[in-house]
Amino acid sequence: MFAFARQHARALAFGALHAFYSAPGQTFCIGLFVTSFGVDFGLDPAAVGALYLGATLASAATLLFVGHWIDHIRLVHFSAAVIVGIGIACLVTAASTGPVTLFIALYLLRLTGQGLMVHVEATATARTFERERGRALGITALGIPLSEVVFPPLAVAGIAAIGWRPTYALIGAVALLVLLPVTQWLLSGIARSPREAGGANGALRRLIDGLAVLLRSRYVWAALPAMAIFPFYATAIMFHITNIAGIRGWPVSLVAASFPVMALANISGLFISGQIIDRLSARKMFLFQTLPMLCGVVVLGAVAEPWALPVTMGLIGFSGGLSKTTLTAMWAELFGTETLGTIRSAVAMYMVFASALAPFVLGAALAAGWSVSTVMTWFAVVGVILITPPMVAERYAFR
Repeated sequence: MFAFARQHARALAFGALHAFYSAPGQTFCIGLFVTSFGVDFGLDPAAVGALYLGATLASAATLLFVGHWIDHIRLVHFSAAVIVGIGIACLVTAASTGPVTLFIALYLLRLTGQGLMVHVEATATARTFERERGRALGITALGIPLSEVVFPPLAVAGIAAIGWRPTYALIGAVALLVLLPVTQWLLSGIARSPREAGGANGALRRLIDGLAVLLRSRYVWAALPAMAIFPFYATAIMFHITNIAGIRGWPVSLVAASFPVMALANISGLFISGQIIDRLSARKMFLFQTLPMLCGVVVLGAVAEPWALPVTMGLIGFSGGLSKTTLTAMWAELFGTETLGTIRSAVAMYMVFASALAPFVLGAALAAGWSVSTVMTWFAVVGVILITPPMVAERYAFR
């Protein structure tokens, strides 16, 4: 592993830096500023949550039409545009004056951070590596759990020391003044063939062709329900984790202490999935990636003891590590890398929509008087049902 990383240091660092600096648009980072948003703009948590939901849905709807351009223009230009975009998004957030501008800021953060920065990492890595694609994706994806360790304490310290606006502005300035030149330098030393530009009409034609390839696949239709399991369940549980802890009588400190467990399990999943993908296939890995999380759902529903929380979060993190590398590698196996950007954008849009609905569904169930045990039991049952079609598709070698 270390020899592989040294041999391909520039390409792996390029992808990992994009994954790492997706943090300003990720939920775990934005959540640190929610209280400050509410105080400055006179919004209660529900109003901030509604703005966040709307911005996430809008970014998902846009992602396909922006993300597919990675198939048509040079990576050096696409990467630069995305980094400039996240820098501007941070500056717009810092300059927000009310709910409307905050919505625009959240939309830009979600599109560039959670969406396009990760899109560049996964697509560029999958195209650069073929024989050891799973291992490479596992390494570059480490940028996300690393950002979960680095960004929160720095953001909290920044808010306390200089305020939330200068903190977001500083994050944006670092993207523009440090990240941009570093990634451009890294990319200059990597041999890459230019993408075909083809003009707007050519890009639209290839977008339609890429979607047609995706939608003609029987395997894709069989796998679509299973793809929604992780983003839906993980988002629902993480969004309501403090509420669930309160219902169970667990202290909030236990929630905070469980996050490092999730991060370590996520890293383990990234390494293990990369090895399995390279030895077997991403399609086979896909069949098992959600099983740890479904076990975590069962534990959360069946056990009221405090140890259930770190165990559940660890299992969720492990599934997250498995799925992060598996999906991109699976598309490359099925359809090649020529239209990988289009295919990843379409699937990411679908998965973000699924994750955006999750907090509402779980919140409505709990508000209606359903117990945590009942909800988690249903989650487990539905999850088992949804992973059955791709198993059939794999058994009969659907394409």
